[in-house]
Amino acid sequence: MSLNGAMNVALTGLLATQSAMQVVGGNVSNATNPDYTRKSQTVTSTANGVLVTSVDRATDEALAKDLLAYTSLAGQTSAQATYMEKLSTLMGGSNGAANLATAVEDFTSAWTVLQATPDNSTAQANVVAKAQALADTVNRIIDGIDSVDSEVQDATADAVDRINDLLTRIDGLNDEITAGKGSATGTLDLEDRRDAAVRELAGLVDVKTIARADGGLAVYTAGGLTLVDQAAVRFAYDGTDVTRAGGTQSLNDSFRSGELAGLLALREPGASTEAGTSAIAELRAQVTAFAALFTDPAAGGFAATYDGATTATGELATDFFVMTGSTLSVNPALLDGSASLKQAAIADVQTALDSGSRSLVVGGLTVSGKDYAGLAAAITTGLTTDVAAVTNKADLAEATRTEALTRFESSVGINMDAELANLQVLQNAYAASAKVMQAVNQLYNDLFAIMG
Repeated sequence: MSLNGAMNVALTGLLATQSAMQVVGGNVSNATNPDYTRKSQTVTSTANGVLVTSVDRATDEALAKDLLAYTSLAGQTSAQATYMEKLSTLMGGSNGAANLATAVEDFTSAWTVLQATPDNSTAQANVVAKAQALADTVNRIIDGIDSVDSEVQDATADAVDRINDLLTRIDGLNDEITAGKGSATGTLDLEDRRDAAVRELAGLVDVKTIARADGGLAVYTAGGLTLVDQAAVRFAYDGTDVTRAGGTQSLNDSFRSGELAGLLALREPGASTEAGTSAIAELRAQVTAFAALFTDPAAGGFAATYDGATTATGELATDFFVMTGSTLSVNPALLDGSASLKQAAIADVQTALDSGSRSLVVGGLTVSGKDYAGLAAAITTGLTTDVAAVTNKADLAEATRTEALTRFESSVGINMDAELANLQVLQNAYAASAKVMQAVNQLYNDLFAIMG
C-alpha cells in the first residue's frame, strides 16, 4: 500500500470513529429519555478506507406491537376501574357500609317499633323521619350516578380532544420525515418522536401501524378505522357518540380498547354480562327500580299493603312515597303533619317489609327470595363484585404493560455499561488511527528530507 493509501485509510478510519463517538455520545446523553431509541453506526470497508454507510435506530417490531396492544388494554381497564370505584364508593361498597341497605333496615326497624307502640307519636314521627332518610339515600345515590355519568362524559370529550391532538402531531411528523429523507441532518429523532406519539395514542385507542415507502406511517385502529393516512382524521363527541368531525355515523363500536373504549363502555345503554360495560345504566336502572318497589302498588309489598289498608279520618290514604321523575320523596301530607299514618296498615306493612319473598330483575341483576334490605344489599354486592373484577383486570393489564415496556426498552433503549464500553473501544480506535497518521506523516517528512 502506498503512503497516500495508508494516509487515506487512517483518515477515513479517524473520521468514522469520530462520527461513531458522536453517536455514542448522543446515546449516553439521552440515557434517561424514555422516547429515545439507541442509535448505531454502520460502516463499510473499501479499498480506499472506511465508509460510513448509515446511522440507524434500534427497532423491534414485535415488541413494539405488543407494547401498543398492552398499553391500549391498560388504558381501557384503568379508565373503567377509576369510575367503577367512584360508583362503589357512592353505594358504600368499598368500605362495607352498604348505605342503601342500611337506610332500608332503619326504615324497617322504625315500623317494628311502631307496631309495638302504635299510638306513640314519637314512634310515628320516627317512621316518617326514617322514610325521609331512605328517600334521601336513594336520591343521593341517583344524583351521584348522574354526577359520575357527567364525569365520564367530560373525560370522554377530553380523550377525543387528546386523540385529535396526537393524530395532528403524528401527521405533522410524517410530513417532516418524508421531507427530510435523505437530508444531511436525517430524521431519526423525528421518528423517535413519532413513535412516542403513537405509544401515547395507544393508551387512548387501539392502534396498528403500517410503514410507508416514503417514510410516512399510516395509523389505524385494530378494526381498520383510519386514524392517519395522508392526513389526520378528526373526531367529534356529542355526549353519546364519537363521530368523524362533521359526520353523523357513530363510531363507538370501532374502538376495541384504550381509554376511549373504556369510557364509552361505561355509558353504554342497556345491560351487559361483562363487568364495567353498561355499569352506569345498570346501576341507575337497579336503584330506580328498587325505589319503585315502595311507590308502585302493582309491585305488591309495601305500597300495595299500605294503600290497601282501611283508612280512618285524618290518615294518609295512599302514596306513602311519591316518585317524581327520578326523585323519591315522602308524601308531603306526612311531612307537614296534615295527615297521619294508617293505624290499620302498621302490622301488615311491618310484615311486608320483613318478608323474604321480594325479587328484583333489572339492569343485569337477578335476585329473589330477599326482603327489601336484602335486595338493597344485593345491588351493592353485585356492584362490588364487578368493581373487584375490573380492578383485578386493570392491575393485571398494567403489570403486563409494564413488563412489555421493560422488554421493549431493554431491546431498543440505552445500556450505559455497553455504551461506555463502546466509547472506550472507539477511543482506542481513534488513537490507533491517529498514530497511523502520525507514522505516515513522519515517513513523509523523512522522505522529503532524503529528497532534499
